Amino acid sequence: MSIFHLAIPSHDLTASKEFYTKAFGATVGREYPHYVIFNFFGHQVVTHHDPKGISETVKMYPRHYGIIFTNRDDFDTIYQLCKEAEAPFFEELFERYQNKKGWHFSFFVSDPSNNLIELKYYVNQDDIFN
Repeated sequence: MSIFHLAIPSHDLTASKEFYTKAFGATVGREYPHYVIFNFFGHQVVTHHDPKGISETVKMYPRHYGIIFTNRDDFDTIYQLCKEAEAPFFEELFERYQNKKGWHFSFFVSDPSNNLIELKYYVNQDDIFN
């Protein structure tokens, strides 16, 4: 599998480090005064210091990103980790399309710079792309 790379703005890199490590168990890679690289579930998320680039408000569309878990226990573990870290929930755990194509569980949290992150678990793995 290839590794996905995502670069997002941060108003405060120290706050970003605290959030991503506590809420998701992400590990910090390279750090420079203007950005921090995280191992975010095996993918590279980079927070760039850009106070002017952050959204004033948190909104779901047109932009959010996240992880789709293939194991329900892993999904539940991250949900609990976010709760324990007191991550700001944009939308609490919910179920969408019950007993239909695309049936999944999801929740959204916001990082300190208003970047919205969605975590999902699909009941049927075949529904992830179909």
